[in-house]
Formats: sequence, C-alpha cells, structure tokens
Amino acid sequence: MDGLLAVGLIVVVEIEVVSEHLHPYWVSVPTFGVSMAAVAWRRSAPFAATLIAFGSGLIGAAAGVPQHGPFAAALGALIGLYSLALYATPRRAVVGLGWALAASYGSVALAGHCYGESFGAPDLGFMAVVFVSPWLVGRAMRGRVARIGVLADRAETAERESEARAQEATREERARIARELHDVIAHSVSVMVVQAGAAEEVLRRAPERALDPIRAVQDTGRQALAEMARLLGMLRRDSEELGLAPQPGLDDLEALVEQTRHAGFPVVLCVEGSPRAMSLGADLSAYRIVQEALTNVRKHAGDARATVTVRYGREALELVVDDDGTGMQNGHGGGHGLVGMRERVALFGGELQAGPQPGGGFRVRARLPLEGPP
Repeated sequence: MDGLLAVGLIVVVEIEVVSEHLHPYWVSVPTFGVSMAAVAWRRSAPFAATLIAFGSGLIGAAAGVPQHGPFAAALGALIGLYSLALYATPRRAVVGLGWALAASYGSVALAGHCYGESFGAPDLGFMAVVFVSPWLVGRAMRGRVARIGVLADRAETAERESEARAQEATREERARIARELHDVIAHSVSVMVVQAGAAEEVLRRAPERALDPIRAVQDTGRQALAEMARLLGMLRRDSEELGLAPQPGLDDLEALVEQTRHAGFPVVLCVEGSPRAMSLGADLSAYRIVQEALTNVRKHAGDARATVTVRYGREALELVVDDDGTGMQNGHGGGHGLVGMRERVALFGGELQAGPQPGGGFRVRARLPLEGPP
C-alpha cells in the first residue's frame, strides 16, 4: 500500500511540475520524484525516508527550483512527518523533525536569494505549525498503536492457549472413549468365551440345541470386530489398568433420569418409536451424551427443567435434551462437555447441534446412525 501511495504521489507531482513550469526540469523532475518515492519506506525506514525527502527538496532549491511547490509535494511531506513520529524511535523522531524544519527553512532562504521572494516571520511560523502538527498527531497515535499491539498480542496468546486447552481436552476425551470401547470389546470377548463353552457342553448332551449358542458367538464376534474397527487410530499410551465390567446404555436412561430427579432437578424422559438394537459402543455413547447434556444443564441453566427425548427413526437414533433455563452459555462454560459429545458423535458418523433457543433455554441434539433393518 505504501508503494502504491508513493507511485500515485510521483505521478501527480510530476504533472504539477510540468503544469506549473518549475524550471529547470532536469532538477525539478528528479528531486520531486525522489521526495515522493521516499514515502514507500515511511514504515520500514521512516528516519531515512525523512532525510532523503527533505534533503532532495533542499537540493532542488539550491539548483534554482521555485519553492511554491506542488500540492502533492506538501501532502507527501505531511505524510512523511506523521509516519516519522509514529514509527521511528523517539530520538530519531525529534532529530528527523529538526532536519525537516531546517531543510525547509534553508529551501526558503535559497528561494529568497535566487528569486527575491520574501518570507517573513509569520510565513516561517505557519510553516512550523504545518510541519509540527502531523508530527504531534503521529506521536499521539504511537501510544495508542502500541496499546493496540499489546492487546492484539494478548488476544493471540489467549487464542493459542484456548486452542491448546481444546486440543488437550480432545486428547483426554479420545483416551476416555478408547478405554470405554476397550471395556466393551473385552466384555464381548468374555461373553464369547462363555457362549463357546456353553455350545461345547450342549453339543455333547443335545447336539440339536447347539446352534443357538454358536450363533450368539457369531453375533457377539461381529459386534466386537465392528467396535475394534472404530477403535483404530485412537491408540492409548498410558498404562492404566483396564476393567472388564460392561458399560451403561440406553436401557439405563431411566435410572439416570431418576437419579437426576433425586438431586432436585426436574427431568422428563420421552421415548418415541420402537427401540432398536445398537452396537455396544453406540449404545454407550448415546448414554454418555445424555449424561453430559444433563450435567451441563445442572451447571449452567440455573433453576430450570429439562426434557430428554429419545427418538428411534428408520435410519438414525435422535437424542434431544432441552431446558428452559436462563443461562446463555449453557454447555459453553468452563468445561469441555460439548467437545466430548462431538467426539462421540463423530466416532459413529453422526452429527451434533447445540446452542441457545430463540425463546430461551438451550438445546443439544445428537443424531447417531442405526445399523440393520428397522
């Protein structure tokens, strides 16, 4: 942008030089051009740009160029002094201002000597006011720009810390999901071992009845393989001891809701559609999503009531947790509840929507695909 500004000033000032017949052209054209070109370095090298711009004007005056300069030249000088005070060090800003005044007064003196132009004290005072004014504005803006820079750095630091916390929460949640899915798979394998032993015993006593436990082993094995496929890419590096107890599922929602009611929080559970069989991992995740949503309601919704809706569709299970609380940041507070819910839903290829409602309150809506025929 500074380069484009400099090019524009050069074009305008050279047009004015020709139209105002500022002879000799071999001096006026390059000196005014160099003065305006210095604007391109007003941020990166403001002190050097000031020295070059006003020094070039002084050279032109010494060569006999009239000093009723073009308007573009005056505009470039004001921009340069403003930038000098804003971007240069305090010491260089003062020295640069002194050089600009000295060079300008020298140019006026040379013009008076060459052309007999008279410049009185009022003219010199006006020149000083015109030059010092943008310099003072730049000094005033320097402190504000510095404060804005500090605030921007703080905001950037806070954003990086927030991203780091979100990433850490994601890693922790994935590790927790991995542990739970490991428990599901371990439980399935344990069930398969028991069913295989039962099939062996039945095969000895009543071979015609051995088909049922064998099929049960097949179904359980398929579910375990499906959960193991979902577990790929979520490797755990800790050495926590894993339990083999089965995890809760949708059948335990009534107990969860009842527990929430006993804690003094009114909750209504609604089940729509015919319940469908789900994989153990999806069943567990559905339970955890409702559990986390109710926890967020208790934390952020204040004195509110909640409704939990479990809707079985043809292709997907829909979970909706509504509350009528006044907490505008329900679910977006200091915890990472929504992060965990999104991880769980994404694990099974579903979708999650969460946010405040137009009429008040907050809604969490999760959709998990169902496998198998309705």
